[in-house]
Amino acid sequence: MKAKHLLQILMRWNRSICLCTMLLVEASGLSANAAERFYVGPNRPYKTISSALAHMKDGDVCVIQAGIYRECIHVRLNNVTLLGQGRVVISGCDEAGQMQPCEVNGKKALKAKIPGPVYGVFCGSQHLMLARYPAKTSPMTSNEDWAQCSIDSAGNVEFRGLGRKKFPHLDDGYFVGICQRGRKLSAWHSVSAPIVGVRADGRIIVNTKEASSGYLGGFGRGHGLGYIIGARAVLDTPGQWYSNGKEVIVIPPVKGKGDYELRRRLYGAVITGNGVRLQNIRFRAATARVKGNDDSLVHCSFNYISPFQNNANPEDEPQNRKGQSLVSCWGTPADGTAGVYVQGDGFVAKNCRFSNSWWCGMMLRGNRARIENCLFENMDWIARRCAGLFCWGDDDVVRYCTFRNLGGAGIEGGNSRWIGQYAKRNIWEHNYVENFCQLIVDQGAFYENLQGASPPSNSIWRYNVCRNGVGPAKGAWIRGVAAYYVDNSSSGFHIYNNIAIDVDQPMKYNVSRHRPNAGKDIWYYNNTFYKCGNSSFSRVNRSVRVQDANLHLVNNLAVSCPFGTLGNAHVVKTFLNNHAFADPSVLTDPKSMNFTPRGKALISGVSVLGKSTGYIGAINPKQGMWRYGADVSKLPAP
Repeated sequence: MKAKHLLQILMRWNRSICLCTMLLVEASGLSANAAERFYVGPNRPYKTISSALAHMKDGDVCVIQAGIYRECIHVRLNNVTLLGQGRVVISGCDEAGQMQPCEVNGKKALKAKIPGPVYGVFCGSQHLMLARYPAKTSPMTSNEDWAQCSIDSAGNVEFRGLGRKKFPHLDDGYFVGICQRGRKLSAWHSVSAPIVGVRADGRIIVNTKEASSGYLGGFGRGHGLGYIIGARAVLDTPGQWYSNGKEVIVIPPVKGKGDYELRRRLYGAVITGNGVRLQNIRFRAATARVKGNDDSLVHCSFNYISPFQNNANPEDEPQNRKGQSLVSCWGTPADGTAGVYVQGDGFVAKNCRFSNSWWCGMMLRGNRARIENCLFENMDWIARRCAGLFCWGDDDVVRYCTFRNLGGAGIEGGNSRWIGQYAKRNIWEHNYVENFCQLIVDQGAFYENLQGASPPSNSIWRYNVCRNGVGPAKGAWIRGVAAYYVDNSSSGFHIYNNIAIDVDQPMKYNVSRHRPNAGKDIWYYNNTFYKCGNSSFSRVNRSVRVQDANLHLVNNLAVSCPFGTLGNAHVVKTFLNNHAFADPSVLTDPKSMNFTPRGKALISGVSVLGKSTGYIGAINPKQGMWRYGADVSKLPAP
């Protein structure tokens, strides 16, 4: 009896332990099938990330050892984490191997046979330029190197002064550039067109049927700026390359060091699972496509995201001719020829770097995205409207990010007519935008184009700083660059506590719809404009009364703005307590980026939307300057 009683006690004790263990597991958030860790690396059980993913299940963790992984990973699992330890690089490049000496266009070169297309070439860490004429190596968004050219209505191209050069053939290349609208150059009229050949008189003939236009037909009639790109005949400069899909030819760079690498893959990652987290991973010459929901990138970088890729898909031509932004001159965002493409909801990017892209840094098509403390830089476009970040989804938040050296806008919120999507209920705050709209001038640091009043965007832009938006140095460009630009009768914007420095038009609103359809509920208040030009609230349709738009300006401050900036009170519904000062001493230290007002003259703000505001301009003198832009110390090294 004693033994039986003791056995019963032990059984009850074991059941109690099991029950307690189950309760502890539930309390800790762990499942009964705990996450398994898979290790990848040269000295680990799995040599590639793809091989580890093939054995993983939902909820597992992949720990990746430092190294270069030349693969495209497909993450179809849910709630998995890919964690890099040390410098983990996913590369779209393969090693070129031993290249053979050759001669091209009278220059010593190297060549290698290849089994398919090449999208980019590197020599060590140096990115090489696709063959182009005129042979320059600066970014194409900087038109300082461009030679003037003419393009007639038949699509014939001739370079002024340089077009007399006799090329044997150019029909394997493209002409890319911007063209004339009326008597002025316009970045809206961009063209990317295959070259058919060269006439006896030296003019270049372009296939207009396969041309991509940045805006409503035209295909570059008149004068413009541009390049021949990708033709073997123009391969004549150190640091350039050419490929026809069967071989690649490189003229070695003058100071080139290291082996050659060829970009063979556009994607580094395709994520279709939900709740996927990539952390501490660098993508080199490779982009990502995110289709799942609640996925995230943490401390990741994308360098040389997208290459030049002309879009030759006939099905896309009608969209191109309508100015369709989803299909670009250079490729299609969803197929890896653009920046990081996100179509899932609940996406998060934190402490990430996006740099060196022919297209944008990232496109957000899903909703509820959170982009925080990220850097977007060097969007190396030519002749297209391109932003560092296309933020088109609903309920997105972009905060503490830096955008710099861009051909187009810093953040673009979409367009209801052309792309059928625009940002609603977005919050863009504490961001820094610098050197933007270097090519296209009819945009801004922040830009949204609804082309109609309903439904309203109901978005907030606040506590942001933008600097140096003055457009290209050359050319008689139409319109001027704006800082905070609400276009085409858009509705529902509260734009407050922002700073603009050295921008043509610090705030801009464009009316294009009549009374019932004009924009409503647009508030610019408590902003500071320093060394800016004249603010313009233009009307595309001159018969539209601007007062129908319900535009409100309150408590804004202009300092050292030569054209007054705030002198157009007659075109807005509400114009209260806006001030302009020529003397910069009303600000604490604008040269050091401290725009805190000083003096009693600026401590007299009026109420806005029922809220008391005790100061004029962007900065509350009691609190001083707020933090803006990315904290670079939290970003992965280049």
